[in-house]
Amino acid sequence: MENYNKKSYQLIYFLIISLFLASCSSTSGLLKPHLKNNIDIADNFSIEGKFKLSMPDSKETGYFFLKKTRNIVKINIGKNYLLPEEELFLDIREDLDIKKLISKNNQDKLDLNFNTINVGDFVKIITGHEADLSSYADLEVFKDFNEREKVLPTKVRLKTANYELIILNKTIYE
Repeated sequence: MENYNKKSYQLIYFLIISLFLASCSSTSGLLKPHLKNNIDIADNFSIEGKFKLSMPDSKETGYFFLKKTRNIVKINIGKNYLLPEEELFLDIREDLDIKKLISKNNQDKLDLNFNTINVGDFVKIITGHEADLSSYADLEVFKDFNEREKVLPTKVRLKTANYELIILNKTIYE
């Protein structure tokens, strides 16, 4: 009887550990790597990457996961993998406030004037397409492409007098 209790405790312990480890792992079984030579803005796709926002007196870094489905863009923004992510649901015609990339603590300290950028233009810029930047006063955009893979720019820099946003695109999914 004592041996039976010991075996059942070991089984329960094993199941709890297995469930914990399975819940910590991420699976991307539904995401397929993008196989086309170019990205059409009208298509549905997902982009995973990192960002770095540099301001005169501070820096913010983190990761993002952008998912575009029809005219809806969902952006998950995280500062590190231990803290909760911020989730933004935006229409392609709405504006994205760059302040969303700054942690709440630093937003109060900074008195900088940040641009808002149209979500459609933002998606075009980070996917390597040309966007009309005439409505953004001092915004400069620089794109670096990988020699082998010219589908998605590996590095995109958005620069103004107040900040520089560097986006490192990691992977694109269909």
